[in-house]
Amino acid sequence: MNRFKNIAVEGLIRSGKSELVHLLSKKFDSKPLYDNRDNPFFDSYLKAVIRGDDSLSLKTQLIFLLNRYNQQIDLDQKGLFHKITISNYIFERDGIYAHSILKNDDDLNIYKKIYSHFLNNIIKPDLVIYLQISFAEMLRRINVVENEIYRDIPNEYWREIFEAYNYFFFNYKRSPLLVINVEKIDFNDPKYLNNLIDEIKNHKTGVKYYAPA
Repeated sequence: MNRFKNIAVEGLIRSGKSELVHLLSKKFDSKPLYDNRDNPFFDSYLKAVIRGDDSLSLKTQLIFLLNRYNQQIDLDQKGLFHKITISNYIFERDGIYAHSILKNDDDLNIYKKIYSHFLNNIIKPDLVIYLQISFAEMLRRINVVENEIYRDIPNEYWREIFEAYNYFFFNYKRSPLLVINVEKIDFNDPKYLNNLIDEIKNHKTGVKYYAPA
């Protein structure tokens, strides 16, 4: 486990990223890092999406980009990546969403210039854990969340995000990748969590798929 100092857990909305980061951080006595969601435009952006209005997309996405960049750089400067850090996102999450929601070519080009510059300064994870769920399961979980606004967002929006995630991780090569099908498992069950920890410890390079029975 010592070779993995910077682990990132990633996945679609409601896939269980934060819950798993919390559990792994306790197991490894490590620092959990949670995505900075402080964005004054986000609620207005979601309401605009429901209306079919994308005028707030670039502004909203750039705030998220700056938040994530500053968070990563701050950890790097403090040397915290020399200890075990487990986060509930990878920096590239920002690009996945941006390529899905920025429909205006000029907006996307502006975003890409800033994103590319930032990405070059980000330390890549030693290991990425991708929590995989189906589109149907993603929608089911969205429909049971307390935040009603998520349930009102058109399915087409979520479909684009879903396909963007699948495409990105199908082609991901920046770090060792462990893909886990999490539709029918609960990591609060010690059996599943301990099996996952074994998978993490035994993973070396490339991509490995893990589907717990």
